Amino acid sequence: MLLRPLLQINTRPHQLYSFFNQVRNVRPTIKIGKDKFQLLLDVHQFEKDEIRVKARPEYVIIEGKQERKTKDGYVIRKFIKKYRLPDGCNPLRIRSELSSDGCLIITAPRETCGFSYPCETVVPITEFNTKTKPCDTFVKDIVIDKPKSQPGNAKEPPKP
Repeated sequence: MLLRPLLQINTRPHQLYSFFNQVRNVRPTIKIGKDKFQLLLDVHQFEKDEIRVKARPEYVIIEGKQERKTKDGYVIRKFIKKYRLPDGCNPLRIRSELSSDGCLIITAPRETCGFSYPCETVVPITEFNTKTKPCDTFVKDIVIDKPKSQPGNAKEPPKP
């Protein structure tokens, strides 16, 4: 009998749909293509001057800080997000745009093997005279550490 009033809550399907339609996606959308990297992040609670985007060679960092004065004091809202850039992204060419509905779009063009961010490096081979230093001495110069045996597990050689 006590649960009956709770079960008779009048919720119409269109009201429930409109509620879920207003809920925003908290998770970012990341798109990695052959020619560009794109990151979409919902920051609708922040203004343009409260958001900062920084680019490093391997990462893009998004910071947001908001201070509001209330009757009881201050409310500070802050976030820092760090995303790894895929190979070939030049941090100097990253663009960020803020849409009117609060979606931050960060785009980084991907380059194939560029000069500043090579995908592959060729290591030159130099020649030297083998008469001055034979190959056997290179092998002898390498020291291999043997794993230390634990006491109790190691077998001791028989005593004569």
